[in-house]
Formats: sequence, structure tokens, C-alpha cells
Amino acid sequence: MKQILVSLLKENGFKECPIESELHQMCNGLILQRDWAKETDVVWYGKHTETYSVRVFVNQNSGICHVSYFHCGRECKDRWYDTVGKRTYNAIVETASNAGFEF
Repeated sequence: MKQILVSLLKENGFKECPIESELHQMCNGLILQRDWAKETDVVWYGKHTETYSVRVFVNQNSGICHVSYFHCGRECKDRWYDTVGKRTYNAIVETASNAGFEF
């Protein structure tokens, strides 16, 4: 059950990031991240590159995870999930889709 979220995220373009925190390493932590970018037309400005990132920290010892969402470099949402299964994956996909970025 604990590897379902990790495998689903890796299959959909998430890359593993190095863990620098000793605390995260002690709990057998794993950080996965994916970035999106798209160009949009802005009135009076022209073309603008809009970015979106999702960073997922998975505590593999306890089976919980923390997800942070970044829009144009600023954190716009973060959430703790007490499961690392398909339900959490679906919530991540839905949040990114609502922001206008497709998996």
C-alpha cells in the first residue's frame, strides 16, 4: 500500500529530489516533484510563461505525506494526507487539473 502513490507519481513524470534534511532521512523520507510551464496571453503585456509545481514528501515509515503546490514560484496550497494510496494520487491530479495543468 505504501508504494502505490510513489509508483503512480513516478509513472506520471515526477522526479525524485535529493533529501538534505537529516530529519527527513531518519523517517525514510522521499521527495518527488513535477514542474509544468505554459505560455499565456496577458492583456497589455503579451506572452507570459506560467509555471506550476507539485512537491510531494512521503514518509515511508508511517505512510503519511505532505503535498505542496506552487504557482509561479509561490506556494498556493499545502496539504497533509494520512494515506499514500490511490485516493491521495487522485486528489493531487484533481488539484493540478483545477489549476489548468494536465497530467
